[in-house]
Amino acid sequence: MSILLIGNAFALVGAILMIATGFLKKKNQILGVQIAQFSLMGIGNFLLGGISGAISNAVGILRNVVGFKREFTLPFKIFFIAVQAVLTVVFNTVGILGWFPFVATVLFTWCMDTKDERVLKAAIIGGELLWAFYDFHFRNYASLTCDIFTIISNTVGIFMLMGNKREAEIAE
Repeated sequence: MSILLIGNAFALVGAILMIATGFLKKKNQILGVQIAQFSLMGIGNFLLGGISGAISNAVGILRNVVGFKREFTLPFKIFFIAVQAVLTVVFNTVGILGWFPFVATVLFTWCMDTKDERVLKAAIIGGELLWAFYDFHFRNYASLTCDIFTIISNTVGIFMLMGNKREAEIAE
C-alpha cells in the first residue's frame, strides 16, 4: 500500500472525528475527541510530507491537554502561538505554503473564546481555506474534502445566524 493511501486513510479517520465533534456538547468531550483527531491528522500530514501541518496538529494536542486543566487565557494563547511559530520556522520546508497551517491555527486559537458565533465561524472558514490549499498541495484528499464541507457548512451557519438575528430584531 502506498504512503499516499496510508496518509489519506489516517486523515480520513481524523476528518470523521472532526465531524463527530460537531455533535458533542461537553467541552472535555470535544477536547478529548480533538486530541484523537489531531493525532490521526498529524500522522496523515507527516506521512504525506506536510510537516508544518503535523506540527500544527501536535500543538493542537498540547493546547487541548492544557484546556482540560485550565481556562484558556491570553497568556496560553500567546504561548501556543509562539511555540507553533518557532517550530514552523525550524521545520517548514515548503515556503509560504508551510505557514498556512500556522495562520489557520492562529485564527482559530485567537477566536476560541469569542461570544459571537459568526466570528468563530468566519475564523473557521478562513482557516479551512488555508488548510484546503495546503491539503491539496500534499495530496491529502480526505482532509481536503472535509475542508470544503466545513467551509460550506460554516458559511451556511453564518447566514442562518444572520437570519436568526434579523428575526429577533423584527420581533422586538
